[in-house]
Amino acid sequence: MFKRFMRSNAVQITVGWLVAAYMTLVKYTTRWETERADHIQPIINGGKGFIALTWHSRFMMLTAAWKKDYQLPHVLISRSRDGAIVAHTSHFLGLKTIRGSAKKAAKGNHAAKAKGGAKASLDIVTALEDKACIVITPDGPRGPRQRLGDGPIRLARLTGAPLVPCTFAVRHRKQFNSWDKFVLPLPFGKGKIIWGTPVTVPADADERKIEHIRERIESEMNIHLADADRSMGHIPVEAAEA
Repeated sequence: MFKRFMRSNAVQITVGWLVAAYMTLVKYTTRWETERADHIQPIINGGKGFIALTWHSRFMMLTAAWKKDYQLPHVLISRSRDGAIVAHTSHFLGLKTIRGSAKKAAKGNHAAKAKGGAKASLDIVTALEDKACIVITPDGPRGPRQRLGDGPIRLARLTGAPLVPCTFAVRHRKQFNSWDKFVLPLPFGKGKIIWGTPVTVPADADERKIEHIRERIESEMNIHLADADRSMGHIPVEAAEA
């Protein structure tokens, strides 16, 4: 009954609006501290397209990191029921959406029949050529938690766009016992945003190079997430078994 109820388009739109309103409340009532913003400023100033990465458990805080002069975010969203709600939320926040998976999009040119792959690939390339930002939660939609798949790396190799990690933590929060240890930020507190090191994937990167880059980004994202959580008074969340 509940699943059928949540499949209703009217319900999904309503939930999307409520989530967007809540995210906006959290953004403007939280005292945010930002670290390492200087690492991404050349990309922002240059106006070039890039691929932003953040863990699934923290995606509700992404809008807090975005400023008006940043590239317009296009959120890569799965085609699941939950993805539909995220798509409506993104719409109410003024963000663009692309439906599909990073892995299938990266293979879109070679597997046109992959579900959403070819179209997602085309939409991503078009957005990046238009100097936009593609936002990906690389451990979503189902995990394993805080483990980076190779899809975003292959997308970066395909498009030439830099990968830019970003992690978040807040002092006041509700943490759920879900696969990703999802964090619901609460308003009227403190928060921290930590930008990672931009990484460009060479067009001729082989499998070994892709794996090296994947491990490097995953490690940095988890180190920064742990640092952010500790600074907010929380025990860091461990990544799931690879």
